[in-house]
Amino acid sequence: MHLRLLPLALASLLACGGAFAASGSFSTLAYNVAGLPQGASSAAGDRSTATRKISCYVKAFDIVNVEEDFNYHADLYDACDDHAFRTPTSGGAGVGSGLNTMSRFPFDDLARVRWSDCNGVDCLTPKGFTMARTRLAEGVYVDIYNLHAQAQVETADLAARRKNVEQMLAYIESESAGNAVIVFGDTNTRYTRSGDNMGQFLRHGFTDAWIQGVRGGSVPPVGDALLCEPAVTSASCEVVDKVLFRGNGLITLTPSGYAVRTDAVDANGTELSDHRPVSTQWKWSTADNRRLSDTVGGPHGTSFNDVNLLPASPAVRQLKIRSGSRVDRVEVVLSNGFPLGHGGTGGNEQALTLADGEVLTSASLCADQYKGQTRIFSAAFTTSAHRTLAGGSTSGSCTTFTAPSGWAIVGFHGRDGDEVDKLGAVYAPVVSNTGAKAAATRLVNVQSGLCMDLNQSRAADGNAVLQSSCSGSVSQTWNYDATTGLVRSMLDPHFCLDNGGGYADGAALVVAQCTGSANQRFSFDAASGRFTLRTAPDQAVDAIGTQSGSALKTSRYQGTSDQLWKQKP
Repeated sequence: MHLRLLPLALASLLACGGAFAASGSFSTLAYNVAGLPQGASSAAGDRSTATRKISCYVKAFDIVNVEEDFNYHADLYDACDDHAFRTPTSGGAGVGSGLNTMSRFPFDDLARVRWSDCNGVDCLTPKGFTMARTRLAEGVYVDIYNLHAQAQVETADLAARRKNVEQMLAYIESESAGNAVIVFGDTNTRYTRSGDNMGQFLRHGFTDAWIQGVRGGSVPPVGDALLCEPAVTSASCEVVDKVLFRGNGLITLTPSGYAVRTDAVDANGTELSDHRPVSTQWKWSTADNRRLSDTVGGPHGTSFNDVNLLPASPAVRQLKIRSGSRVDRVEVVLSNGFPLGHGGTGGNEQALTLADGEVLTSASLCADQYKGQTRIFSAAFTTSAHRTLAGGSTSGSCTTFTAPSGWAIVGFHGRDGDEVDKLGAVYAPVVSNTGAKAAATRLVNVQSGLCMDLNQSRAADGNAVLQSSCSGSVSQTWNYDATTGLVRSMLDPHFCLDNGGGYADGAALVVAQCTGSANQRFSFDAASGRFTLRTAPDQAVDAIGTQSGSALKTSRYQGTSDQLWKQKP
């Protein structure tokens, strides 16, 4: 086996300065390659021979996710395949997950996550999911997820598989918040099966390529299974190898040519695996008013991306850096007063307030090793007025990202924890930075006449949102942005209304650091008072009674007065 995985931090430096691409295309393939030991595999034929043929078959596709890549991994990688970027094996059956990705595009931030729940023989090997942040072009990243969920349909199997789906979605909302995402692999689920919950992906804003492209958007109802043997591309044939996707504020993903393939056979017509591969052709395009730079740094900390947090026409009014020997935190404050900050609370803070018409034009960033991890050691920002704000110590590899002519830095993407681990710039066209501050309004429940409020008037991760007597307290003031769907607390606009990851009746509403995840995206219609989750519009913000101090939750929208809200000054 030859590992050919170029760290993306290096790839970013090599590619810096290339022309920005506004659109492109690529292909994907999901393929369970039946790589269990010969005696344990249900696939026909000699598994080593079949896997070597699969090695040649997958060359035709740009990004390939394979499952059950266990005991014949060398045959898969070395026989014929020539993808430049490939994940290292995690081991054979009983040791590894069997999940690998082969790509024509560089990726980094590779993560392997084991399922927290399993049942029966599925517990004999550490199955789970993987994520690889894949660079399609300069500043154009898509998080590619592979998975192999719990198999079989006994009660305990179904329960474990539902937990698998919940675990993966929670990870996506945390680690891919604000990012474009494609999930393709062996889900072992069916929309028609009552014990499965694959529909939860749709409630998180994902689209299924088969449902969209083959079924015309019609989600199959729970009930009679849409079975077919052998599998084919058909509206009446649901396979467990699924393809799901969602874009972000920069990238629109459009699938085409979805197919359950019938050509993965040997010279005698024998199937190479007990699963038929599923291919998808993709087109991608970027928004006219957003661009991203590449990134500098390492794969540690938690991912962030401000592109889903930006209002329609963002402009920066202030820049802040916290630093000591390294960069602890970077933050911009937009002209509407909203902060976009990342990192910890260490170091000393410096701030630069921009003059009217002044914009951030470039960021010079240096990354180096600290305790075995790559961190951002220094950051220096320059404005259109040739002023500079810098922090940290110049060390390691450095690069400069410069906004295109007529554009400005308005936010960031990267990774952070107590410090900044990775950093890149988000650009938007230059607009005036003298606009008005965002309006603070009260949200009053029609039935109770009480105001949406923060428990104990406190903005903190996970703090409950409740209703209380309207008092004029700043903890009862909010701002709804129709562009992003975010409902910010005006007590501290670092925090947004959040459903806590619940997309069913009874989900308790809280506030959390604004990330732009689906958990924080709402739709509010001031005319009707309807206030719902943006990706699950059947779930409404509900006062659940008229008692002051009661926690707000979501419930199925009925249009009743406890689910209707008014904006008041």
